[in-house]
Amino acid sequence: MGINSFKSFLAQQLGDPSGWFGRLLLKFLNRRNAALNDLVLEALQLQRGDRILEIGFGGGDLVHKLVATGKPSQVVGVERSPDAMRLCERRFQGPINQDLVELHQASAEALPFADQQFSQVCTVNTLYFWANAPQVLAECRRVLKPGGRLVIGYASKAYLEDQGLTQHGFTAYEVAQVEALLTTAEFTAVSTVASQADSPDSVFCTSGAAAL
Repeated sequence: MGINSFKSFLAQQLGDPSGWFGRLLLKFLNRRNAALNDLVLEALQLQRGDRILEIGFGGGDLVHKLVATGKPSQVVGVERSPDAMRLCERRFQGPINQDLVELHQASAEALPFADQQFSQVCTVNTLYFWANAPQVLAECRRVLKPGGRLVIGYASKAYLEDQGLTQHGFTAYEVAQVEALLTTAEFTAVSTVASQADSPDSVFCTSGAAAL
């Protein structure tokens, strides 16, 4: 397999992990995404009793961290990868039985929830794979309670381009573009925090509140 073929395969797996490689990748991503997950966790500013939705929970690192705070009444996740679903159903069997965690296989473009169900929605490294970003943000807006917050974690456009991933299905965004998407989707108080702000490996966390 040539380098371009492997990058294409890797990009596909990052968007929808499957098979033995996908299972290994999910475990790797738990470690690789740890810093960004921590940035998102901090940006959420959790309150006791929050019901949180994570879109694209992957290997479950952020779900674990959310539950470990002891603050949410429930952490709900949606994921399009059947292999990620099976892995996390096993990993979180105890919290699922206690109704602390609830997992669904679903698309971000059509969230399987009634309106105004969540106090906060978060997602990490999924933005690049949204075929229709405005539709996903409209769904996030729909399921959030008025004043509820959306937090999106993502890598810099420069990093994704440097890795060659934008040639294999990734859509990269500048911070200003993400903030504009949220504003257009009727989120207010839109802001961004960065980790390693002056580094090519910068990661960003953009958040906004669902309009009242």
